[in-house]
Amino acid sequence: MKGKHYIAPEKAFIQSSFNSITPRYDFLNQILSFGMSDRWRQKSCEILLGGEAVDRPRAKTILDLGCGTGKFLECFLKTKKWDFAVGLDFSSKMLKKARETVEETAVWIEEDFEKLPFLEGSFDLIVSAFTLRSVRDMPAFLKEINRVLSPGGRVALLDLTRPRGIAAFFFYPYLRWVLPVLGGIISGHCQAYHFLSSSVQSFQRPEETMDLMEKTGLRKIRLKRFAFGAATLIIASK
Repeated sequence: MKGKHYIAPEKAFIQSSFNSITPRYDFLNQILSFGMSDRWRQKSCEILLGGEAVDRPRAKTILDLGCGTGKFLECFLKTKKWDFAVGLDFSSKMLKKARETVEETAVWIEEDFEKLPFLEGSFDLIVSAFTLRSVRDMPAFLKEINRVLSPGGRVALLDLTRPRGIAAFFFYPYLRWVLPVLGGIISGHCQAYHFLSSSVQSFQRPEETMDLMEKTGLRKIRLKRFAFGAATLIIASK
């Protein structure tokens, strides 16, 4: 199935699914990504705040959209001091775990990420990990990001993607059969991991997301592939 035909499930399904798998979510992420999901988050943080950042400003405010249990935001909180840090998600159980496990100071908000409760230009850096496939209206989502991003600020979107070359021969059987079965057995919620599997198989290519970002008004758009393209980080500036 081509990415352009992908439509995210209803929000109620997404919300219910993530609430149901919260207890084993982080454990399963590591298992199902062969221990790489935490590394992808950390490497993304290093690229944005470290030596690989080409045009990094002095970011003082940060927003993590679809923050889940807070692991991506935590990478940034441990790296430097922020004047204002926010994690936003509409899964109450994910946010509860984030509040309990992330030691660094942040504000945790239960809200829909397609209609952000912030003023224009509120954040210097907006990040999101493994959430794009849950977005039903991508242009509206990106427009909201651009609205609350400060002039010169940056957005970084990390998500699972489809690898290229020989890696694809190993990836697709794993994604189609092993991941949903193993995830369902360990979590006890098969539908959530069938969604994960099918969404990665059919979601739009990173280049299509980049085109939409450009149409929204974002600039200096570039990408970084991890693990032969099994995950991709897209970075853009306002």
